[in-house]
Amino acid sequence: MAADPVNGAAPGRVRLVDGVPHRDGRPFFSVGCNYHPSHTGCDYWREWDPRALDADFRAMAALGFNTVRFFVFWADFEPEEGRYDPVMTERLRELARLAHRHGLLCLPSLLTIWMNGQLFDPPWRRGRDLWHDADMAERQRAFVHHIATSLRTEPNIFAYDLGDEVIHVDPAASATVDAAGARAWWALLAGAVRAADPGTLVLQANEGSAVFGRHAFRPEHAEPLDLVGLHGFPVWTPFEIESVSAPKATSYLPYLVRRGRAHAPVYVDEMGSYGCDEATAAGYLRAAAHSAFAAGAVGTAVWCWQDFTTERKPYALRPGERFVGLLDAAGRQKPAMAEYRAFARRVTTGELAGFRPLPAEVGIFLPERTGGAEAGYLAGPEAASGAGETAAFVADLLLQQAHLPHEFLGRTGPEPGRHALVVCPSVRQLSLADRQRLERYVEAGGVLLYTTGDLLGGAGDEHLFGIRVKDFTRRSADQDRLSWAGVDLPVEWPPGPVPVIDAAGAEILAAYPGGAPALTRHRRGRGTAYYLNAPLEERLGAPYRLQEAPWHRLYAAIAEAHGIRPALSADDPWVETTVLGRGRERCGVVVNHAPLPVRTVLHRAGTAEPLTLEAKGVHLVRWRIAAQARTPAAPHDPEGIAA
Repeated sequence: MAADPVNGAAPGRVRLVDGVPHRDGRPFFSVGCNYHPSHTGCDYWREWDPRALDADFRAMAALGFNTVRFFVFWADFEPEEGRYDPVMTERLRELARLAHRHGLLCLPSLLTIWMNGQLFDPPWRRGRDLWHDADMAERQRAFVHHIATSLRTEPNIFAYDLGDEVIHVDPAASATVDAAGARAWWALLAGAVRAADPGTLVLQANEGSAVFGRHAFRPEHAEPLDLVGLHGFPVWTPFEIESVSAPKATSYLPYLVRRGRAHAPVYVDEMGSYGCDEATAAGYLRAAAHSAFAAGAVGTAVWCWQDFTTERKPYALRPGERFVGLLDAAGRQKPAMAEYRAFARRVTTGELAGFRPLPAEVGIFLPERTGGAEAGYLAGPEAASGAGETAAFVADLLLQQAHLPHEFLGRTGPEPGRHALVVCPSVRQLSLADRQRLERYVEAGGVLLYTTGDLLGGAGDEHLFGIRVKDFTRRSADQDRLSWAGVDLPVEWPPGPVPVIDAAGAEILAAYPGGAPALTRHRRGRGTAYYLNAPLEERLGAPYRLQEAPWHRLYAAIAEAHGIRPALSADDPWVETTVLGRGRERCGVVVNHAPLPVRTVLHRAGTAEPLTLEAKGVHLVRWRIAAQARTPAAPHDPEGIAA
């Protein structure tokens, strides 16, 4: 089979063009599901039933799916150390060919040891460390090379997942891997896959802890990979999400996508919900899928295809895992299936096909950290509370509520001339390098909003912000509310010393009841630095706090003061408005994250459109922009229609 002249991939394979998957020269969005057959569950390689697979793949294709994610259980394929079972290997090829018969691409998850909270361990591993034991590293390298070699001639491989949630096979060991170690492990395995199947895409999938956890297997270290695999379920987060139907729940998955996209294209390898009824699950999937797409995901796979009739491992211990399929055990389509079918149609052949996020003028800057054994940034109380990550999630929510298109920034930080506003939320500590990045950004003309997270670790210096820390107090009541731009906001401080600041060249925009400055503005070079002496985002993560006051108006007012206006907005803060682009075409994805119907008004280009949305409802708005391109002289004109 001839190779693709661009990157060595076989014809029909998927490759990346500017971070977007393409197949046969056209953009390709993967819509699929995670798959074990209902009657065998995790035993399907040993209890082989190709007729059942063929029937399931036929049904998937008929429902509009184009990808199936399945799991290569290491214990089945390498029953003895160094010996691969030829029967299993042939069954793997047969599965790929059955999928190809129905037009499905394959996403095989290699090194499958961890599934539904239990180990399916090769007995010969005997607890050996996957990351520090040289012999085990070689066994992993050889295994993924063997699987990729077995599938290299199949035309329908979307990508290889090195192993789903492998870090949970041995959490103590994976926690000791530093950033260099994570990169080295990924490079070893990804290199073995590419050596066997040149030009193929490689990812490694982890749940939300890849973004908010303390380990090193994070998107910012994933240079050896082509894609980052992320999944998140609202019941398992540190963010105190109130319910599956809560606004925070359907905003969580797109948040993970935006975090990952700062470093690599993101594939949502698992999405869905636990702990709710069918109607709630359907609403969740509708809103979360569209919002993840609008955030820039390059594919989604629902967990999972069908409820299970088998009662064996892992379902004997975790019976609830049997009932989260898009189909029930009898094959009935649950309401969530209708929602995912509609989404799949929109993003592959319908109104959203080919649309991608536009460059965002607003960035969220987070402190440099390394993760794993080097995670000093999360040492102490913050490690237990998850406060730093809560602040990042809340900042994302506030910008969404303010309808300001935004992105998380990578290691290089904000780019002057591209990012008109940067938010640095409730930061406990900035390294010297981070401070210098932010200072260069402001001096070059950028606008920075910094909210403090700590008395000593914050960036409260005169040079950049024109303020100084005067003292601290234990009387938090002296600094428990502020008013600015017509908004009254209560302020909550964590236990401990409360910093009291004084102006040292900055303009005081708002003061606390005790008289100390609360919000200041300082001109530095050609830019402006705002300093909010409050851990605003960190303290808004508690259940229902976001509903107590319009905190997002602070972000909106600062943006408005600097001419940053959303191209599409709504009167209701829980109605997300994201504008995507396809050439000169624009599509606004409007998502109601609230659990109740809303009546709101959409605003675009001086027009106002009344809109009623059902709970978790989605609405699309299409238009075209003028021919002239956006220029640096008009940095706040995302539609390219400046006069």
